[in-house]
Amino acid sequence: MLLVTGASGLLGAALVAHAHDLGQQVVGLCHHHKLRMKNVPVHSVDLTNRSATRELIARLRPSSIVHCAAATNVDWCEDHPLETEEANVHATSFLAEIAAEMKSRLLYISTDSVFDGRRGNYSENDQPSPLNVYAKSKLDGEQEVLRLHPSALVGRVTIFGWNAQDKHSVGEWILQELCTGRQVRGFTDVHFSPMLANDLSEVLLLMLDRQLTGIFHVVGSERVSKYQFAKRLAIIFGFDAEQVVPARLAEATLRAARPLDVSLNTQKVSLALGRVMPNADQGLRRFRALQQNGYPQQLKSYLTGASQ
Repeated sequence: MLLVTGASGLLGAALVAHAHDLGQQVVGLCHHHKLRMKNVPVHSVDLTNRSATRELIARLRPSSIVHCAAATNVDWCEDHPLETEEANVHATSFLAEIAAEMKSRLLYISTDSVFDGRRGNYSENDQPSPLNVYAKSKLDGEQEVLRLHPSALVGRVTIFGWNAQDKHSVGEWILQELCTGRQVRGFTDVHFSPMLANDLSEVLLLMLDRQLTGIFHVVGSERVSKYQFAKRLAIIFGFDAEQVVPARLAEATLRAARPLDVSLNTQKVSLALGRVMPNADQGLRRFRALQQNGYPQQLKSYLTGASQ
């Protein structure tokens, strides 16, 4: 049985849905936002509550755990370092300890932001150097996972996609701005390797199936700027690309420091799986196709209970 923490989040919901579509036995864990998906058991638990977490996981006894749950609002984390450490480090450490005790496979979802962004195209052998509280907490989580569960799998990711919750991924935010006719300020000096959550879900489950271990960069195969990404999204969704205007990160009022280039090298995962990761256009075209097929509304129904 596959257990997914953070099951109502951007990646968690996509993972649960994909595993269910594959006919796998999957169970979701949520905290504030309860997912209600037909034929998928979902439990509410605060992962920082050790006794409740241990009791629940001991009862479920999953063969594999994908740990997506985390505090991810970068600026909030900067202002709440103790709460961030509790959620992203201590809870992760405890989960790794339980998984090791129960001999459950563990996949920990980390971030491209563990790097300082000075050069990009980072491989798994490059030394991380986080710039903010959030990124440091995720790196500390990686280290705890591999210390306590040496055969665990760590996936450093950066995602966009459709959210079940009322918050926006970068792709959704750009689309909302375009729909309202506003200009989208795209950073020309910020580069990343975005991957659609649905594509990522498929790859992660395949990695578990192949019993991979250690750290992998699981992102899109292409390095793009936020400006290029927004331009391409506009074109693929049929908007005027001139709505996207160039900007620089220094012009933004952000609480926490951000790295400028967190593009990651995907050679290791591509060789391990025998497949190239999707590029930005491939991900954006599927992002559009999912919208046309009613996927965003389906996701929203999982939180309202309308799918029952």
